[in-house]
Amino acid sequence: MKRLSLLIILVGLAVLSLGLTSLATYPERNINCVVGFSPGGPTDVIARGSVPILQEILGVGIAITNMPGAAGATAAKHVLDQPADGYTFYYGSEIMSVWQTMGTMDMSPLRDFEVIKLVAEATPVLAVPPKSQFNSVEEFVKFAQENPGKLRIGTAGPGTVPHVSGLMLQQKLGCQFTFVPYQGGAPAITAVMGAQVDATIEMVQSMVSAHQGGQLKILASFTNVPIPGMEGIPPVGQIYPELQEDLPYGPYFGPFVKKGTPQEIVKVLKAAMDKVIVDQRWIDYTNKLYLTRIDYSGEEAIEYLENWTAKAAWLLYKAGAAAHSPTKFGIKDLDLLKKLGD
Repeated sequence: MKRLSLLIILVGLAVLSLGLTSLATYPERNINCVVGFSPGGPTDVIARGSVPILQEILGVGIAITNMPGAAGATAAKHVLDQPADGYTFYYGSEIMSVWQTMGTMDMSPLRDFEVIKLVAEATPVLAVPPKSQFNSVEEFVKFAQENPGKLRIGTAGPGTVPHVSGLMLQQKLGCQFTFVPYQGGAPAITAVMGAQVDATIEMVQSMVSAHQGGQLKILASFTNVPIPGMEGIPPVGQIYPELQEDLPYGPYFGPFVKKGTPQEIVKVLKAAMDKVIVDQRWIDYTNKLYLTRIDYSGEEAIEYLENWTAKAAWLLYKAGAAAHSPTKFGIKDLDLLKKLGD
């Protein structure tokens, strides 16, 4: 009996030792980075600027797998279906914050995932086809006010920043649009270049080359001040002061792992991402694409995500575009809290 007990203890110690060795040597094999949108869209563009550097630092290959569908939720569900071992991660964006409210899927960036690091924010811009009759945002808005529902705006899908930005114009400026959802930003941009829609709202980094090449016209940015390096594009907040309190409005980006991933692995990934964001190649890449670099992890990232989720979820709900009240998921109303505080 004593020999049997000793054998069980020895086997247990051996298994524990193997587990600790595995954690200590992570990563031992290639990693899969899953992107929930099509190649060429904003999330994909940012992932492809940071993942090659991360791969170099970790010393293993990292494949980027594009899995568009359900506003990124299909890809996220795939990640959650994999083991929590750090070998599959999700390159997330702001759409994660509104899946619950929009009724897309009951997943949360904080409940179901652990953020490794938020690395960038992007600026949405309004663009029209190259031969569009509109040469300014004022002309565009005036037409929309006078012709409710006639203008068709292509978006990356319901609840995405482009969709929310369009709802903001409707809510604050008395416009009415017909929104045309696509499976990500890239096909929405293709649609506006081909005049299949009257406009699109997408991230500047995905449209700047087309704008400079005359394949589309950017009319305004969803900011209160000009985008550094693109001062010729007017900020919509300067033209319409009623929008200023909701601006700037843009998405976040960064890698997430499945909740429950061992902290030793999370620490390895975070340490590697710490090196990525100070790498000159990343700095040059983000400058070229007019991205705002950020560096949030741990408690800072959690607070950032809580606030961003609250802002987006309640804006969608108050605009009548959400399937569920954010209250159902315990998402605080920042505007209400502010009024109560006043």
